[in-house]
Amino acid sequence: MRKPIIAVTPEKVVDDLPVFGKMTTVGSGLYGLNWLQRNGAIPVIPDFLSDADADEFIQTVDGLFMTGGADVTPALYGEEKLPCCGDTEPDRDASDLALMKAAIKHNKPIIMVCRSSQIGNVFFGGTLYQDIKTQYETDINHPYYALFRTEKNHEIDIVPDSPLAKIMGGELRIGVNSTHHQAVKDPGNGVIVQARATDGIVESWYVDNGVNYIRAYQWHPEIQIPNKHEQAIIDDFLKAVRERMK
Repeated sequence: MRKPIIAVTPEKVVDDLPVFGKMTTVGSGLYGLNWLQRNGAIPVIPDFLSDADADEFIQTVDGLFMTGGADVTPALYGEEKLPCCGDTEPDRDASDLALMKAAIKHNKPIIMVCRSSQIGNVFFGGTLYQDIKTQYETDINHPYYALFRTEKNHEIDIVPDSPLAKIMGGELRIGVNSTHHQAVKDPGNGVIVQARATDGIVESWYVDNGVNYIRAYQWHPEIQIPNKHEQAIIDDFLKAVRERMK
């Protein structure tokens, strides 16, 4: 079987770096490219896309990896932007939502990390905390970058019998890295929470509609130093991709 081709959501324009035209990716996206390649997939990065172009593009790939990045525009979930909210990128929001819509339509597996777990929740009608420290009482430092390649930032509790519990071999508490100041507040329609931080913040969710593979992780498995937990996550995603490849 050929290697799966995985779309990676673009993050930033870098005019002097000729990577797939003028669009490339930074931060978690760069680690994501390596993560996919290391596990036998071929990543591709499109430009920001309209609904029509996203629909055409997604038919040329086998899955969608949605990266981290800037805050989600609060207007998308019916709120005004508060001072505690960071920079937003409406053009990226629109492209991400278009790619997600197309991937669901054409049954291409989707994996989302950090920011993308948030905009994915918004796609399904959910809301976000614009800033955890401002809007939620916690003693966990969620935007903690010092150990972002390890699993030592904080622990999460996994829901028994959830997809995440199954791929973790029944482990119900694991460590994760953490680099976010926003998070899921109200889960969207059909969004099923499968893990929370020990302070209650949503750390992973999925959608079970009997057709699509949709998995979201608030942490960054793609950035972690290789370990059994991040490996289980990428193996599960690529398994779903290969099962749907023609």
